[in-house]
Amino acid sequence: MKRLLSVLVFGFLALGACSPEANHLIPKPNDQNEKVDTDGGTEVFDPQVDILFVVDDSGSMSTHQTNLIRNIDRFLAAFTKRANIDYHIGVVNTSMDGGWSGSPCCGRLMGTPTFVERSTPNLIQVLSRALRVGTNGSATEKVFDPIRAALSAPLVTGENAGFYRPNAHLAVVFITDAEDQSSMSAQDMFDFMLSLKGRKEKFIGYGVVVPTGVNNCSRDEGNPTKIESFLGMMPNAGKNVFSLCDPQFGDRISTIADDLVRFIGNVIYLSRPPIPETIQVSFGSQIIPQDYKKGWIFDPARNALILGDEIEWSVQPNGTKVNVYYEAATFPSGS
Repeated sequence: MKRLLSVLVFGFLALGACSPEANHLIPKPNDQNEKVDTDGGTEVFDPQVDILFVVDDSGSMSTHQTNLIRNIDRFLAAFTKRANIDYHIGVVNTSMDGGWSGSPCCGRLMGTPTFVERSTPNLIQVLSRALRVGTNGSATEKVFDPIRAALSAPLVTGENAGFYRPNAHLAVVFITDAEDQSSMSAQDMFDFMLSLKGRKEKFIGYGVVVPTGVNNCSRDEGNPTKIESFLGMMPNAGKNVFSLCDPQFGDRISTIADDLVRFIGNVIYLSRPPIPETIQVSFGSQIIPQDYKKGWIFDPARNALILGDEIEWSVQPNGTKVNVYYEAATFPSGS
């Protein structure tokens, strides 16, 4: 007997879940990727991401910080369109010895409040103030060590409490014109993040730096080979390094946000095998069509809907859910 299921998807599950081992097994949502709440047959998926900007606060970064702040609204725009993504954004500087400014160092989150989320009043202004980390920091720029300090005891449950969520995706964005001078290697940084998240599909990284081979942008130290090595281990390797001096800097910041949104959620795993022709997908008042690029397709191997990269998401109220309606397929007894 067929029964109608209404799957309310409060976001999108990340890539990387396992496919069912056989057709007669009933797939389950990948609850290692997202928090899953079940209430009376309704499955609510809550995609979360903690985004940590690591901003160089040495003397050569004034223009670059201004450029970042000028375009941060374009970064946030990608999340505004996806009203169902729960994000935290925090900022640390690259000083691990205090520098000379007396500002927070050593992995402490910048600004008040110490991180922003969708409900933060005056969101752009608050985040902009945090990103203006100043230029009186240490000349020994470190981008790896502050991340470890920020997300480890005592800070993670002390001064930085509330920013990091174990079930959330984790994204790091480096903004620096120097090579990393941390005590950690690129592999150390990768292993640390892996130890936090448990699987590499749960974290991602971006670098707005002076890439190796770029000669039209002033760098404070040598080529950022450690940073590039770490970013080369990320699932988006090859498209996650941008130049600080790119004339299309604002577009690059927007690209990072768009890529991050796709990484968080372009696969929706269903709890039961559907009758494909009965599937209907909506986002608030918007109907999402069945289309490879501008809508969704059904992947029976993963029992999942794959969302296209060219969906024109309409702006919906915060908390709007993606709704997937379908009739569940039934199998003959013993199949």
